[in-house]
Amino acid sequence: MSKKARREMVERLKYLAFSEGVLNQAMKVFSLLPESEPKKQLRDMLRLYLYNNNYSCVITPERPIAPEYKMLIRDDCNGDIYAVDKNFLSFHYRYALKNAGNESYPASVYEQALEKCKAWSEMREFPTYRSVESVVIEKLAELQLPPALIKAMQVNDFRDFVRNNCGEEFARYRERKSFIKTFITARENEFRQMLTEGGVDPRYTDALVEKMRKTGEAWDVVVFDESGKRIEGPEFDRHHTIPVYSPNNVSSLSEVNSFNKLCLIEKRFHRFLHKLEQAKVCDDMLYFEKIMVPEHAACILNFETCIQHDFSAPERRFGVIRPSVENIILVNKVELLANKYMPLVPANKREKTPDKFVHRGGKGGR
Repeated sequence: MSKKARREMVERLKYLAFSEGVLNQAMKVFSLLPESEPKKQLRDMLRLYLYNNNYSCVITPERPIAPEYKMLIRDDCNGDIYAVDKNFLSFHYRYALKNAGNESYPASVYEQALEKCKAWSEMREFPTYRSVESVVIEKLAELQLPPALIKAMQVNDFRDFVRNNCGEEFARYRERKSFIKTFITARENEFRQMLTEGGVDPRYTDALVEKMRKTGEAWDVVVFDESGKRIEGPEFDRHHTIPVYSPNNVSSLSEVNSFNKLCLIEKRFHRFLHKLEQAKVCDDMLYFEKIMVPEHAACILNFETCIQHDFSAPERRFGVIRPSVENIILVNKVELLANKYMPLVPANKREKTPDKFVHRGGKGGR
């Protein structure tokens, strides 16, 4: 590396450390302020900083979906089905389980029953559930559930059945078709370079990349130095560019999990992003302000650094996105507003709130 390149890299690291400190402090103040004009001003300035980095805001009517359909999206994205509360299982399904094995039926009968079932026809639009359809038929025939009741089963009934009877096959599909594995296979060199330029310890980067390749996860990375001290580094969530809880303008709910509708984002910045979104009521209609990440963003380290990738055209290459020179001006304005409104935050809350938002564990997605 030339002296000029090294000097530029050092200056870049200094700036990123400064901007990250400012954003941490500003988001702490923003989170603790009541809804008021100061909070609005700070939100607007933080958003302006985002828009300067190729983010955008889309305002859409709020069209919430039923909880069980939201869980279907989660199941399909994570490759894992959360345990279903027994209170959400239908009478027909519980009755079918109690009366399983009383009479023998051929597999073709269960195939016909599934074809007539509205819930299953909607669920099979998700590739994970569609991948286990033959196993579902096989297990239904094996357990000998009453076919007449199957067509009355609901979404949560099938979620419970798949989880208990073919959960491994379900997870195996997502394991083969992992978004994170696909990304790191295509962009490992760029990913490593991004972390290097971000000042991440190479030992942590090696452990993170290995976990992404092996398990399709980019969080809960544990690596220690020679003295046994844990090496810290960024962890990433999966982020849906279409809201899971209120998807709009999609032909199928499964589209929410399309790879070009997903991206990895560092956990703290993921939380910042969602905190800057909000719902609004206008003319008795509920609207949602969704902040959109830059087009084709596949991995975001911070609001000024991301890797672009087109999953539908993997050979496509993008130029390196460099932050605008106006960023330093906007970051300084954010700092001024945060300092200005800090006195409005009660002292006891200031003391109890950590400097950084830290989240560990979980499925790595929202």
